[in-house]
Amino acid sequence: MHVRPAPLFAMAALALSSLLLVGWHRFHLPSTPADPVQQLGHKLVKRVDLSFIDQADGGVLVTRVSDGAQIAHIAVGEGGFIRATLRSLIRDHPITKHHFHLAMTDSGQLLLWDPLSGRVLDLKAYGSSNRQVFLEFLLASESRP
Repeated sequence: MHVRPAPLFAMAALALSSLLLVGWHRFHLPSTPADPVQQLGHKLVKRVDLSFIDQADGGVLVTRVSDGAQIAHIAVGEGGFIRATLRSLIRDHPITKHHFHLAMTDSGQLLLWDPLSGRVLDLKAYGSSNRQVFLEFLLASESRP
């Protein structure tokens, strides 16, 4: 029995070129998702990184990531929109130590995004009262030392 080497070489070349192409593509992609503010063509006016920490009593503690300062406390039975919004962002990767970016653009957009998944929410889409809740977090983070 005689095996022709040409098809084997072609298969090996195809496999090697596929691996090289995937490696090159992964090497040239940014390791973190792009900044959504830049993608939208806006300038950042204000930004804060916030952590939302579940408490033993069922409340949620909102803290500024940079220094751990408490921004707000959401009591049990309150903040339904906040809880639902955060759960929708982290449903693919529920981890305990995680933070979110909250930013205001020069056009007045208030954006909440998850740096792990790259998912971005324009909070205006959820109505003015729901947007206001997150705006208060942004303003409170500036007023607290």
